[in-house]
Amino acid sequence: MSIRIIIEKLKYRYIRRNSTRYVAYLRQKGVRIGEGTKFRSPETVEIDISRPELLEIGEKCFIHKGNVIMTHDWCGWCFINTHKEFYPSHAKVKIGNNVWFGENVCVCKGVTIGDNCIIGIGSVVTKSIPANSIAAGVPARVICSYGEYVEKRSKQYVQEVIEYAQAIIDSGREPTIADFTDDYPCFVDGSNYTEYPYPYMNVFKTEENFKQWCKNHKKLFNGFNEFIAHVKNEISRKEHV
Repeated sequence: MSIRIIIEKLKYRYIRRNSTRYVAYLRQKGVRIGEGTKFRSPETVEIDISRPELLEIGEKCFIHKGNVIMTHDWCGWCFINTHKEFYPSHAKVKIGNNVWFGENVCVCKGVTIGDNCIIGIGSVVTKSIPANSIAAGVPARVICSYGEYVEKRSKQYVQEVIEYAQAIIDSGREPTIADFTDDYPCFVDGSNYTEYPYPYMNVFKTEENFKQWCKNHKKLFNGFNEFIAHVKNEISRKEHV
C-alpha cells in the first residue's frame, strides 16, 4: 500500500470522527445537507455517496449510531450470475427537516421521509414516510402521528422521572440534584431555572429555543425538594397498601 493511500485513509478516518467535519465532507462530495443536522457517531454510519446528487438531508436532523442510508443497491449481482445481464438499481433519497433516527436504522433507495418524523431503533425504511409521523419496524410503518407522540411523552415523562427517583431511593441512596441533569422539567421552569445550574443548552442548543421553553413550560412540582417529597410519599403509600 502506497504512502498516499495510507494518508488518504487516515484523513478519512479523521473526518469521520467528528460530525461537523463529516457533514462538510458529504457536502463537498455533492450531498445536500441542511443546517443543524448532526451525526451521533459518524464513524459508525454508512452514507451512500456513489451518486451524491441522489441524497438530500434536511435541517436539524439527527443521524444516529449505525445508520445506513442507501441510494443504490447491488441486487444486479444475482442477475449477472443467472441471466448474464446487468441492470443498475438506484433512486433518490430525500429526508425532510427535523427527522430523528434511532440507532441502526437503514433507509433504502427511493424513499422520502417528510418533516418532523421519528424513526424507531433498528427500523428498515423501504417505503416513504409522510411528514409528522412516528414510524418503526421491519419494514418501517407509521404507528402514530407526531402530535400524538408528543402528547403521549408529555404525560409519560413525569412517571418515568418519578420511577427513576424511586429506583435511586430503593438502591439505598438519597437522590441529588445532579442525578437529574436531563430530568429537570418536572421541577424546573422559567421561574426557577437559575436555582439549578443544569447544562440547559446541551438540550435546547439556541437561546431562542431555551427562552421559548422558559416562557411556555410549567413545572409540576415547586422545586427539587417538593419533587423528592412526592416520590417518598408515593413509596410510603405503596408500602402501606
